[in-house]
Amino acid sequence: MSLSDIVEVVRHCRSGVTVSVATAQVIPAFLRMGHLLQSLPPKPRSALVRAAATTLLVSASFLVLLGLHQPHGLLGFYLLFPAIFVVSVLFDRSSGIYASILSSTMLYVMLTPVGSIRLPTEFILPLLLFLVISVSFAIISEGLRTAWERAAAAERSKDLLLRESVHRTKNIMTMVFSILSLQARSKVNSEACFALENAVTRVQAIASAHEQLQLVENSERVEMRAYLQRLCAHLGDAFRGLRPIAVKVVSPELYLPPEQAIPLGLIVNELVTNSLKHAFRDDQDGTIDVMLSKNSAFMLVVRDNGVGCPDVRPGTGSRLTRLLAQQLGARIEWQSREGGCEVRLVFS
Repeated sequence: MSLSDIVEVVRHCRSGVTVSVATAQVIPAFLRMGHLLQSLPPKPRSALVRAAATTLLVSASFLVLLGLHQPHGLLGFYLLFPAIFVVSVLFDRSSGIYASILSSTMLYVMLTPVGSIRLPTEFILPLLLFLVISVSFAIISEGLRTAWERAAAAERSKDLLLRESVHRTKNIMTMVFSILSLQARSKVNSEACFALENAVTRVQAIASAHEQLQLVENSERVEMRAYLQRLCAHLGDAFRGLRPIAVKVVSPELYLPPEQAIPLGLIVNELVTNSLKHAFRDDQDGTIDVMLSKNSAFMLVVRDNGVGCPDVRPGTGSRLTRLLAQQLGARIEWQSREGGCEVRLVFS
């Protein structure tokens, strides 16, 4: 983050103008620095307290400067800048300007010969430059704290809006789920009932993803193990009936953004539903394993020990599975194996 970026962000934050897209790239750095705000004391309201604290800090810095100047002749104007910065950030711009004037006055007294009030010519320009730079430094320092505060407030507002959005989406999904469930129960036609049941499970898959949304390091992500366990438990309860079929989820703690988690959940929904409906005959017992792992890429494996892979017909479920795999940029393969079917999906 360059100095020009800092100045632009400060200028925009002080004026209330929306920060440009290019400048917005530096806001995460401000947010990291903004964590310091939590440890800063509140600004004192009393001007007398601010002035006293400023005088104390500047005097301490000046004593350090004197300690280096006397044996070595080192001017060390820069030793006064930390005090100016600290009071500008802790208090306000007025305190920073007061610290600049006080520092310049102390330097003037130190550099003026004894018995004279005239500053040697060679020190006039450096002292004037120090005063101008220190005042500018005080103004920028106060603006920097303002920028931190505004960026932190914007981040808190974003988190609140995100949580509210997730809550509202969950409520809408629940309403849709309930309406489709009622419609499915009221239909006599088996095909219509079957289509509505499939729609219900797909809505449930999306709703489960939204329930698992978490804010991790200021980024919305879905914890996949909990999501898949919840989804598969619902599918098992909905389609297993009285048959002894176990649906197991094996996965480490993995996080995905919603744009990947929801398509992946819908794919698992289609594959597990298909296994529950077609892989096992009548009262045959069985197991469906859902495994998600990551090495160089993510791998999803859905495996059952039923009758084997059926011919993948161009039905709604298979078309949806392939479209979702394309959305993830994934390779998907059906493999018949001895005593069951295995589907593999690999994506990055």
